Amino acid sequence: MFDSVVAWYGMLPVGARGAVTLAVGLPVAWIAFRVAVGLAKGLVRSIVAAVLAFLLATVPGNLILHDAYSQLQEKASMSAVM
Repeated sequence: MFDSVVAWYGMLPVGARGAVTLAVGLPVAWIAFRVAVGLAKGLVRSIVAAVLAFLLATVPGNLILHDAYSQLQEKASMSAVM
């Protein structure tokens, strides 16, 4: 089967070979491009998620939680005084 397709392609005039190459190559290239874009988006999202998780689990996240806890302590002490 493959040999007959290659023989058919080889007998085509040069212009027809170019047209067949474009007709087959364009959809294949488009699919490859979409796959690459999808992989790149996934990689970027993964990197952003990892950076955010790291930041929230370290100093900035600790500062936010500490500040929230301090505010809760102040509210509790104010309500106990009243």
